Amino acid sequence: MSTYGWDRREPDADTVVVELSGELDLTNARELEERLLTACGPDGLLAVDLRSVHFVDSAALHVLFKLARARGREGLLILRDPSTGIASTIAVVGLDRVVRVQAALEAAGANSD
Repeated sequence: MSTYGWDRREPDADTVVVELSGELDLTNARELEERLLTACGPDGLLAVDLRSVHFVDSAALHVLFKLARARGREGLLILRDPSTGIASTIAVVGLDRVVRVQAALEAAGANSD
């Protein structure tokens, strides 16, 4: 079961952060897609916080690839702080080659500027 956290705007007001937790899989892929696609308009950065996600299956990865096609080319999508296992999966399927994957320390440094 997944829960979708709140959306919040970063201090620069151009970034919407969607915090996710639990499992992202076939049972909630449609809801995940709707949530992410409506989180912010076509402009501005969307950061998907994955720190509390502990499982991602192919259906959820498909959603992230779809979102990457829609937003990734313009650099408008960041996947933040995936666990080691999720980061490995992201790398194996090549998602890290089409969107930015940001570690926790990198995200903290960006927020302190």
